[in-house]
Amino acid sequence: MSSIGRCIAHELAALGAAVVIAARKVDQLKAVQEEIRLLGGICDIMVVNIRDAAMTAKMIEDIVVKQGKLNCLVNNAGGQFMSPASMLSSRGFATVVDLNLNGTFNMCKAAFDGYMGERGGIIVNIVAEVRNGIPRAMHTGAARAGIINMTKTLAVEWGPYNGIRVNCIAPGLIVSSGMKNYNEDVFNMLASGHWMNPTSRYGTESEVSAGVVFLLSPVASYINGVNLEVDGGSSLSKGHPEGNDLKYNPEGSLIPAYIGWPEGKANVYRIKHVDAPPLVNALLDKYKKIGRSNL
Repeated sequence: MSSIGRCIAHELAALGAAVVIAARKVDQLKAVQEEIRLLGGICDIMVVNIRDAAMTAKMIEDIVVKQGKLNCLVNNAGGQFMSPASMLSSRGFATVVDLNLNGTFNMCKAAFDGYMGERGGIIVNIVAEVRNGIPRAMHTGAARAGIINMTKTLAVEWGPYNGIRVNCIAPGLIVSSGMKNYNEDVFNMLASGHWMNPTSRYGTESEVSAGVVFLLSPVASYINGVNLEVDGGSSLSKGHPEGNDLKYNPEGSLIPAYIGWPEGKANVYRIKHVDAPPLVNALLDKYKKIGRSNL
């Protein structure tokens, strides 16, 4: 439980939700739980492997028994590694698809069977910007595209069941601790090209969590089966440092970044933003300077 998932948990708890966070690593769960509780929020933890359908079903059952309801489900778990498709093994492909696609299905089905099928609810699946493929990450691109299609189908099939809504959030490149998982060459490349999209910057964790909160809220009650791209327009056009007719601004964005958590709310959250590489944290510091009006 880190990065975007951690941010979403904090935002929902800060808005008064009783949050249950789940993952395989209990130490990370306990750390986030402690952060939320110190700030006055409600947070329980559960250890789960989302690839195990029986385990996900038991987890949903336990949540309903303890909380009495399950209003919302946010599927943020997933993982991948960088590899050209020509070097990707069948086992590597299957592992990523099993976690990202099959795991998301297991959670959705468990929520439907265990509560939402009879009482309704809202599901948000976190995917990725996959419109034009994901070079060097074909496995996760295929899985995320599958989730987007699954989301649309579930919206159609499950909408009549007491008003279930199922939507996706597709983040583009986000300044987050998740970038620590890439090797030095990759994140140096990502950091140096951060301006090459129509917004001339990457996104923040809080900009993704804000989209999640919106889709979970009553104001989105007529939104069902959509894939909301939170990507600064990068799914429409990616710039190139040479030979590009679209002249994005290498000096930085003119569009302020929203940094609502962890350091955006009048310093209520006194937690370091990310444990990402220095170049990535430097981007966040740069974005804060143009986003002060949003705090």
